[in-house]
Amino acid sequence: MIEKKSLEELLNKINDLIKNSPVQDIQKNVRAVISSWFASHNLVTREEFDAQVEVLRRTQDKLHKLEMELERMDK
Repeated sequence: MIEKKSLEELLNKINDLIKNSPVQDIQKNVRAVISSWFASHNLVTREEFDAQVEVLRRTQDKLHKLEMELERMDK
């Protein structure tokens, strides 16, 4: 999985190489193509993935607590 930071670093390096040249239009097009490709492949950034992992962890913790409470009520 490619991190958003890595992609941004790559794009910044490309931008530095072509700064003040007519090739800037190409850089904009490359950015659009890359973004479109990531979107079409349903890829997410590492930050988005980590956020969803945390949501899942909290949900699992809550489920575990509810299961324990249900067991106590059944006794």
